[in-house]
Amino acid sequence: MKHKFITTVLGALQPNLLQSLAQVSREMGASWETTKVIKLDGQFTAMMRVMISTEQELIFKQHLAQKFPQLTFVYAEFEHENLPLCTEFTLTLDCNDRAGLTHDINQILSELEASVEHQESNRVQVTSIGKTVYSAKLNLRLPENVTQALLITQLETIADNIRINIED
Repeated sequence: MKHKFITTVLGALQPNLLQSLAQVSREMGASWETTKVIKLDGQFTAMMRVMISTEQELIFKQHLAQKFPQLTFVYAEFEHENLPLCTEFTLTLDCNDRAGLTHDINQILSELEASVEHQESNRVQVTSIGKTVYSAKLNLRLPENVTQALLITQLETIADNIRINIED
């Protein structure tokens, strides 16, 4: 019988690290169904939905810990997400930065029950205008009772100079 679980891998970035993890997984009979990888400032984080036979799971986890002692592995049960009908899209948002901006964006998304599939944000000092600019790209899912127009209206309240673009 096959079992699915989520593993998060954390550690210092090393050459061919992802390939080495994949090779060990294949050798142990595990397959990665979905993978998300982040590399930032010399650090590496990956989340993977892994499928492996129930009999091999414990051996697989022990083998990873022995083969990669410099990495941290965190495991969680996979719970299939039954999402209601929803709208999926990518939103980009640009405005002047301020304290609490990310909190306010996340508060609006939470209140509208938006599901954030991926979020990437940056703050950049723009010397020609003497300000820091906040830029975010979010892959979102909205419940069927929430429109993109409502989301935009709510987000526009957080800054006077906000620019929002939607990509379907």
